[in-house]
Amino acid sequence: MKKTALLNGILVLLLSCGKSDKIKDETQIQNQELLSQTEIDADLNKKEIKKLIFKNTDEIEDSTELDLPLLSKVATNLKIKYSAIKISETSSINYDDKTAFFVLTIVEHNKKAIKNDEEELGNYFQRKYLFVNRENGSVIAEEFDDNLGYYDNEAIRFSKSHILKDLVFLNGKTPAVAFYTEASASSRIVLYSEQKFTLVTLANKEIKKVLYEYPIHLTNGDSNGSGTFQIETLETGMSFSDEKTNGYFDLMITKNFSYEESVEDDLENGVEEKSDLKTKREFEKLKFNGKEYAFNRDDRHRFLE
Repeated sequence: MKKTALLNGILVLLLSCGKSDKIKDETQIQNQELLSQTEIDADLNKKEIKKLIFKNTDEIEDSTELDLPLLSKVATNLKIKYSAIKISETSSINYDDKTAFFVLTIVEHNKKAIKNDEEELGNYFQRKYLFVNRENGSVIAEEFDDNLGYYDNEAIRFSKSHILKDLVFLNGKTPAVAFYTEASASSRIVLYSEQKFTLVTLANKEIKKVLYEYPIHLTNGDSNGSGTFQIETLETGMSFSDEKTNGYFDLMITKNFSYEESVEDDLENGVEEKSDLKTKREFEKLKFNGKEYAFNRDDRHRFLE
């Protein structure tokens, strides 16, 4: 009887140990699954709050999204002809599951102007920002940008507004659309071009320009139309800091200035060929003031006189 009780006790103990080991194994598996999921969530969050916006303007990737069927619905809702939209200067990106953002260029044939010398400036092109419903194209918010309107034959022309491929996140959860537009002079003598960068969000069915027309690339100079020229160039990089002001990450901007001068041979006047290159780097931090990333436009030349 005692031997039977002893055997039963040993059996219960073994079963208990096996069950305990099984519970430990299951707990370890659950903990490992939880850890793995946490790592995945961390990776997703890390991806969402990517701090680098662009290293330099040459490496910016543009959005290739342009939903033409949706654009047709938008035109109907705006009560404009689809043919009035200049498709080659129109961009879009999905803002979220229900909303898309468009930058439209709309031509006005009846808004023509004449310069002092009676030369006709041609058709007028308007730039318009839109947040729309992705399903039916209904307009949620819209705004014209008069600074980007231009006539066909004006000296300064504006390019298509290029939307960046990825949205940026201002605080880890607030998305913003990033885009830039180039202004340039149609001259071989005056060397001028400028890329202006803008960040917009949708808040309470209104378009909020949290950063507006910050110069990210700028060239200034002059040329004789041949091999003699002097030109100063500004090239920037932009990223978010880990620090926040009024709920949004601070913007860190790297400014790279370069100056190039080239003089061609002029044997008749005793001028020898010359080439010169200078560089300079500066930094700037922009803080969100509760309404926008305010900045003072700096038009000072670092090398040109």
